[in-house]
Amino acid sequence: MKQLKIAGPLVAAGMCSVLFLVFGQPADAQTRRQPNTAQLTCKQTHDLIKRFGAINLKSGDVRFDRYVSSRNSCFPNQTLRTTNVPTKDQPKCPVQICVDPRSNNN
Repeated sequence: MKQLKIAGPLVAAGMCSVLFLVFGQPADAQTRRQPNTAQLTCKQTHDLIKRFGAINLKSGDVRFDRYVSSRNSCFPNQTLRTTNVPTKDQPKCPVQICVDPRSNNN
């Protein structure tokens, strides 16, 4: 049975295309696609977090963070902390983040 030799280069080209789409774009372009909490209601923000379990959201001009629905989305050494993000309907919508209990950011 003969193998087509064209498959190898096509697969390699396809993988390069996928890697470019994931890693080849500037970070600026990647962060623009993240939902902005200021354009969502607090309920929509909570629904997104619950749907994905953990999601990176933009919550200000230069603020991005990873918000989680439960402790299961944290590393073993991390704990949950409640913080607030601005939303379309509330200036302080409570959300949870994972934090290292030994850090000074608590």
